[in-house]
Amino acid sequence: MKKIVSLLLVSMTIFFSHCNQKDSIPVNPDGNNGGNTNGAQNGIHIRGKITGLKKNMDSVSLSDAKKVLVFSKYYYSLTDITADTFSVTAQLGTGVALLFLDSQNKYIGNLSAHGMNMLPLGNLVNGENTTIDLSTLTLVGKSVIPSHDPFGNEIQISETELQSLRTIDCYYESIAKNIDADNDGIPDVLSNKQLVVVTNYAVYGGHWGCNDTLPGLADSSHYFVNYGLEVGGGSDLSFYAGNITLTGPATDPYTDIIRWGFLKAPACGAGRSFIASFARLSNAPPDAPWGTAFLPFKKGTYTLTLDGERSYTLDYSCTDAKYNLILVIPTLHTNGKGWLTSITLEYKLADGTIINPASVMTNVMIQLSDPYSVFFQNDTHKLTGQTGFGVITADAPVDISTLSNIGIGYDDLLGNGYMIVWR
Repeated sequence: MKKIVSLLLVSMTIFFSHCNQKDSIPVNPDGNNGGNTNGAQNGIHIRGKITGLKKNMDSVSLSDAKKVLVFSKYYYSLTDITADTFSVTAQLGTGVALLFLDSQNKYIGNLSAHGMNMLPLGNLVNGENTTIDLSTLTLVGKSVIPSHDPFGNEIQISETELQSLRTIDCYYESIAKNIDADNDGIPDVLSNKQLVVVTNYAVYGGHWGCNDTLPGLADSSHYFVNYGLEVGGGSDLSFYAGNITLTGPATDPYTDIIRWGFLKAPACGAGRSFIASFARLSNAPPDAPWGTAFLPFKKGTYTLTLDGERSYTLDYSCTDAKYNLILVIPTLHTNGKGWLTSITLEYKLADGTIINPASVMTNVMIQLSDPYSVFFQNDTHKLTGQTGFGVITADAPVDISTLSNIGIGYDDLLGNGYMIVWR
């Protein structure tokens, strides 16, 4: 078991790199065409009207905003504000933030609705044909408040699901701070040098169900969780021979951060130059299902250094996995020979509440392996809002007589990766 789980943890960076390989959207730094600068017309349309009203005491007004930067983990677009109005597109099945910039691309504020600093675009009233009209926008501090609240209207989401997202919304506050990691006063994405920081979690779920036998869930009061910090770099960032380091946090730096692995273009996908993962290793407790503990990273400011000389400051906020953990619970279905024909999936919060996965995650991937860490099939099955999240059907019956582990990976709307391990 320890060998299997170690393999799953080692391969998490590779596993999640395949989740969004098609999601790269190039950005035109000029932003002078009055529309989505990447030219993409497909997606969820979001529009609004700028006003000069403000409820803060500083001199900045929302009427100073000239551009809207839309971003999620792998999606960026920069759009001009014309005649005090804007219309942008975003991707279905993601959580997106809208940042308002002045004519010099300096940050003014970010959209905030219903107490959220992002829009979860997973479960929408008209699916991919949804248009969200935010109506009139007002600046309150650094929050840009719409007069029309899309939650419960265009965005279909329960209060339970919304509260789950609120507990990790501070993560988007950190992402907003990271738009200028090289500290030159200009959003990094405009020169394809953006850095995206996410957390990867490995969680022991318990034992899968099979036919009429119900799944056996791990004790929800004491989940075994391993943590990793992952950094993805834009296409114009790179480093040589693995020369990438992470230090921090600034106020109380760790001494045990190691580079756990990295991938470089084109293997890392999504138009990135690289993805690199970092870990803090320790001994696991005696009752743990694996032999090594990967400790969490605390909130703070970290420094990423490339080639020993180029440094970037990154604000990081890691929420305890239990606050946003979705248990993806598998039940195997077999034919008369005992061979696998399909897998059905249930989605529950740690307290047992059933939730709609489309509201809180982007995709689900599943892999089966034997006791020797050999995967049963070369292709990893992937489910999205478009395919539906409920059932995976085998192309042909699969002999699972040596099945030892099931790894179910998913991305939440913030881009954090989860691997739920079942055995």
